[in-house]
Formats: sequence, structure tokens, C-alpha cells
Amino acid sequence: MLYRLCPPGVLTWCAAPGDAVSLAPAALDRLPWAPAEERTFGADLLRIAVRHGVPSPTGLVLDARHTVDLGRADGLRRDQVVVDDAQEKLRDTTAMRLIEQAYPGSGDLAARLDEKLRTAAENTARQAEEDLAEVLAAPVRPELAEHWRRLGGRCPD
Repeated sequence: MLYRLCPPGVLTWCAAPGDAVSLAPAALDRLPWAPAEERTFGADLLRIAVRHGVPSPTGLVLDARHTVDLGRADGLRRDQVVVDDAQEKLRDTTAMRLIEQAYPGSGDLAARLDEKLRTAAENTARQAEEDLAEVLAAPVRPELAEHWRRLGGRCPD
């Protein structure tokens, strides 16, 4: 999958494989681009594009694999809050109290398992942050930043 960023802040996507970025720049703009619905244009996405993208006549094209961790940590943590809320409500049900009566200690066992899962989710979120930091640590490619500015875009810090 590819993303195409166009100034001032338009994001489109294409189902072409990531290696399609090796096409001639003019050919990239002829791919079947559609408005992006799953991701929004943002400064971090542009930061990735000026490091890992390729120029096209209308913007910068980026292999989506470079964006996998963008927003992933926040999403994992947001999902964990939803899970924690659901588990809290479940613990307060009659069914769970009856299970605890029938199987003493099952509530404690479930709480320990929940904590292990919460820890694993947080570790995954931290790894996503580290992976994103590695993607963003690559140097800005001056020719991509200049291309973006020539098209009327502004580069983030």
C-alpha cells in the first residue's frame, strides 16, 4: 500500500505494493489514488515522508510500511482503557460473584491474568514508540523537503 501526500495537506492512498515507489515519478501519479479514510494527514506523517518517501509530480509518495507504528502506541493504550473498563464492569456482575463462590480464587487468578495482559499491551506500545522513533531518526532528505516546498507545502520542524 502507498500513501501520497500533496500540499497543503491532502492524503490519498493506493493499493499498489510498496515496491511501486520505484516507478518513474510521473507513473506514480497515474496510479488509482483514493482519499485516505483510515489515516489522516499530519505533521508526523509528513516527517516520515520527507525521510522515506519519493517525489511525484503532485507530492510525496510513501510506502505504508514506514507508517505502521504511527499512532499505534496511542491506539493500543486507548484499547486497553476500553478493555479495563469492560473487565471492571464484568467483575461486578452476579455471574462473576457466583463463579467466585463456586471456584474460590478465580477472581484473583483473573486479576493476575488481566495484569499480565495489561503489561504485555504496554510493552507492545513502548516497542511501537521505539520503532516510530527509529523511523523518524532517519535524516531528512533535502531533495524531498525542497520538492515539498516547491509544490507549496511547508515542512514541519
